[in-house]
Amino acid sequence: MNSITRMILRRVASGNVKLTPRLLQVLKELDLDQPAVSRPKKSARSAATPPDQGDRKKTAGENPLTFVSPLPGRWIRRTECGVGIALLLAASLVQAAIDPGTFAAANNAFAQGKYAEAAQGFESIIARQGYSAPVLFNLANAQQRAGNLGPAILNYERAALLSPHDPGINANLKVARQKAGLQPERVSPLQTAAQALTMNLWSGLGAEALLLLAVALPLKWLWPQARRALNFGSVAAAFALAMAVSALVIRSSDLRRAVVTVPEAVAGVSPVTTAQPMFKLRAGEAVTWQQTHGAFTLVWNHAGQAGWVKTGELARVIPATATLPGS
Repeated sequence: MNSITRMILRRVASGNVKLTPRLLQVLKELDLDQPAVSRPKKSARSAATPPDQGDRKKTAGENPLTFVSPLPGRWIRRTECGVGIALLLAASLVQAAIDPGTFAAANNAFAQGKYAEAAQGFESIIARQGYSAPVLFNLANAQQRAGNLGPAILNYERAALLSPHDPGINANLKVARQKAGLQPERVSPLQTAAQALTMNLWSGLGAEALLLLAVALPLKWLWPQARRALNFGSVAAAFALAMAVSALVIRSSDLRRAVVTVPEAVAGVSPVTTAQPMFKLRAGEAVTWQQTHGAFTLVWNHAGQAGWVKTGELARVIPATATLPGS
């Protein structure tokens, strides 16, 4: 295959040159299977007049040219995957309606000062219907009034994951941490930006951006007149995808975030009951969950210290066996 043929084929594959019947005829006349010196010279008459039907069939049979592009099938599969991911994320955002009877009964118990009874009512709603920001917020309020600061901070944080911009949740979480004697956590500007949306919304944005990128490329082939607009859309979709991926990477630590639910937890040097204590953790203090061995879990605190704590004294903000809707 000579350099001219390779150049033409590259331009055809890239879409810069359309594969017209005339171009196909030129490629066939190059006779790629024979060296240039053995090609017979054409007369002026044969070059000026097109070959008849029989000559075309013979030429096509001697030197068939097949152009196969993997792009349509590959991008169709990617588009289907993007649509599937988007549908799954949309389904995860659908939450069941809260039972008004049980919710009202728990609120009435809270109003009467029966905080333990109110907490049990809200916990029963979560056990039956899953997590939701209003129920978690009311549960945390009841637990805080009852003096259970560890579980209260845990459920405030879960509610904040579902509704990050709710001023009531953020204000009560701050008050509960102050009551527990905890120092305010340092949040970097990147973490603040990543917390602007929930993890599910970031995932949905990334899936939609990936879907747009998958659709844009075949549309550039099918609709060349709109190539400039499609290029602009592809750049915007790529930027949105990069933002979503970056935010999810920054917030990946939330998956291993845990909160101390007892008044005080002791971290030891090894996962045994008689281990030498290293440091203590207060109620509501956040740690990073590393691994579990038997009845103990290895955690890291904000000071960078590692120790083994009884697993029953901790609870993950995002449970390992269930996903917070919209988190």
